[in-house]
Amino acid sequence: MLEISVLGASDSVGKSCVMISDSDHRRVVFDAGIQLHPRRTGRVSTAPDVDRFADETNAILISHAHIDHSGYTPALYRAGFRGSIHMTTPTKDIVQILWKDHLKIEGPHHYGISHLQTAMMKIETHNYRKKFKIASGITAEFLDASHILGSAYILLDWEGTRILYTGDFNDAKTPYHDPIQFPDPDDPIDILITETTNANRRIEGRKTVTSNLTKSLLNCYSRGGKAIIPSFALGRSQEIQAYLASDFDSFLHKFPLYIDGMILDMNAIYERYMNDKWVSPRILIELKDKGYRTPFDHEGIRVLDDVAMKKKRSKKRELLITRDQQSIILTTSGMMEGGPVYDYLRMGGGNPRNGLYIVGYQVEGTMGSDIANGEKNVKLDNGFGQVFDVSLDLEIKQFQFSGHSSLEGLVQMVQYSTPQKIYAIHGEPNAQKRYAEELRRIGFKAKILTAHDILEE
Repeated sequence: MLEISVLGASDSVGKSCVMISDSDHRRVVFDAGIQLHPRRTGRVSTAPDVDRFADETNAILISHAHIDHSGYTPALYRAGFRGSIHMTTPTKDIVQILWKDHLKIEGPHHYGISHLQTAMMKIETHNYRKKFKIASGITAEFLDASHILGSAYILLDWEGTRILYTGDFNDAKTPYHDPIQFPDPDDPIDILITETTNANRRIEGRKTVTSNLTKSLLNCYSRGGKAIIPSFALGRSQEIQAYLASDFDSFLHKFPLYIDGMILDMNAIYERYMNDKWVSPRILIELKDKGYRTPFDHEGIRVLDDVAMKKKRSKKRELLITRDQQSIILTTSGMMEGGPVYDYLRMGGGNPRNGLYIVGYQVEGTMGSDIANGEKNVKLDNGFGQVFDVSLDLEIKQFQFSGHSSLEGLVQMVQYSTPQKIYAIHGEPNAQKRYAEELRRIGFKAKILTAHDILEE
């Protein structure tokens, strides 16, 4: 008999962690993420309730690198875990950067450098659609989730019981990824454990979103301003660069795009995996036609060091945001909770010719959420004991680029996999309720899981 325990992200987004176990003491964990909190709360990140099972767990399967799905993994070695970690090959390269960055920011709250190093050594990497053994009678397979580079939804075969864990998945076409390939309907799933992030949110098509962003960038240029785009270093930033290198191609020569922050580290990883194992053949053909290997090769895409090689980083940002040449600045952090974007807002936020273009979801309570909701007077803490009062007088717009599936895609996942049982996680309560209602309408029943639910199958 199988037990399913939700140890994190049951009725919220953050610290994803689901455990499958049986009476033979076999135990597998899907994801081990952490929950980040708005900076102003002063709260450190929180962890899933998984430590008490660490020394009894055979393996951890990581769906993708985002910190809310992977960030607690090294801490499990502090808690006594001695098993293996499984993820795709690009995910390993990405988590090494993200885990080190989190340790640098927060210190050894969850794990130390030795636990991180142990975790890295224990990682086993896999390509898509290649089955691998987890324990006696248990195999797994990663399938492309189209969320970010290397992201996967996971198919677990537990002695004939087929369990599908979606992680985060996307049913929309994006520059690097085709819409998700749903499971083969001729090979049904017994248990579906699915995210529900966007179940109650209308998702505009990428063409509409990118067209609206283009209009704003052109307007910013016409009034002689700089365009500031705060973005998540992983995924969204690379998508914005690919979009601009394609649809904004000729204009980038006179309105260049400058890259700042950890985005550059993630670009290097994308460059490493720019092949048809990990990205859509569609973008490879388009790049080849233009004579590029990656979108980052475009002459109009530059890095901050192009501004003034000998100046300190803050001085380079000042020069970039204040000099006469117009430019687009793509920088971290995506929710404006710190990072280089603070320098750009402090030095350019009062110029009405400039624009601030928000391209990611903003968690309530973050600086980004406040600004998106109309807050004009903000306090920016640079993390080094300096707090700046800034009055924002630039144009502010938000564009809904989402890496998660629409409600239609969530329903299609069910229609293709025809699961006997459906469990909804990773979504706010109203999103999960909307998901369950929609499934009921077409003849399926979903159970909304709550924290510490233990389900016997």
